[in-house]
Amino acid sequence: MATTEGMKGGGFYDAHSSVQRAAMEEFLPWIEEAIADLPLSRDPQAPIGLLDIGSSEGGNAILGMNRLITRCREQSDRPIWACFDDLPTNDFNRLFLNLFSGQAPALSGPHIFPCAIGASAFGPVVPPQTIHVATTYNAIAFLETKPDTRLPQFIMPMTPGPLAPRAGVSVSEAERAPFARQAAKDLSKFYQARVDELVSGGKLLIQVFGRDERYSTSFGLYDVLSDAILDLTEEGVLPRSYYKGLVFPIYFRNLEELLAPVKTIDRLRQSFRVEKADSRETSVPFNEQLAATGNVAAWVSSYTGFLRAFTESIAGSALPEGRSRSEILDHIYGRVEQRLTNDPARYEHHYISVAALLTRL
Repeated sequence: MATTEGMKGGGFYDAHSSVQRAAMEEFLPWIEEAIADLPLSRDPQAPIGLLDIGSSEGGNAILGMNRLITRCREQSDRPIWACFDDLPTNDFNRLFLNLFSGQAPALSGPHIFPCAIGASAFGPVVPPQTIHVATTYNAIAFLETKPDTRLPQFIMPMTPGPLAPRAGVSVSEAERAPFARQAAKDLSKFYQARVDELVSGGKLLIQVFGRDERYSTSFGLYDVLSDAILDLTEEGVLPRSYYKGLVFPIYFRNLEELLAPVKTIDRLRQSFRVEKADSRETSVPFNEQLAATGNVAAWVSSYTGFLRAFTESIAGSALPEGRSRSEILDHIYGRVEQRLTNDPARYEHHYISVAALLTRL
């Protein structure tokens, strides 16, 4: 069973994912350039298979898919399968509305055949040797299985940010270790599944939020959420047991961890060639807007919406029975807004992307 139901639906994720889009666009040129070398069947009617994993509501995924289609059309006019994958609990209604809401389909050009698939990224998604290009953006940090352990002093298995220390909030190396092991296991399964699905010469682009020697993408984000929940427990709005039992099963890898399976596991080492790999800080639109305008209220609203879009389902699923889920969640994210307004510098956010472009041998 997946550890999350996915992103907040009803169009909310699309409306609050400009940060993820900026990170995606940072690395799209890698895969656009690589498409020039795609191996195509001699049969001109044999389709090109494109797969995006972790498509959510589709706003960003469709943009990325159209960029790939444009490049493929420079090589061939053969049919194209445009496949979008996410968890079965994803808001696929919104995805299809994004694909077919206008006068013309959102995917440009003739002979484009979109499909949506409900399946975990850590297992098979499509039949073997049917995909020429696979991409995933900001998705595979969510663990497939949550280790059977608690983190009573923090809400996730990463170190709290250095700018927001709060007494009693911490994660030890021993507490983090089971999550690191699960993340490594998940990543190996992800790569193994793509080995089977990609044709020889096919391309795989992975981009995911992570960490480097200075920052983790978790810094600020989970600190303000942790502080907001602790505030509400101290005020009696939430029981202390909620905080102690809440674990966001997300692991922020560094570049070495992202590449480790394809360097250490025999089958993967023999199946993939690493074409490019990088770790870099990518732009955060609401930070840029704040620097340009000084409008703290707009920054707070965007920051909170961004955070809520990918944390609400997990925060809500852990709430005690008998309480209004929506009302309590509004309390939590309302307190997030208050804390951001009162002390923006405390929750400074840097978005670190780790990425790799692989070729299937």
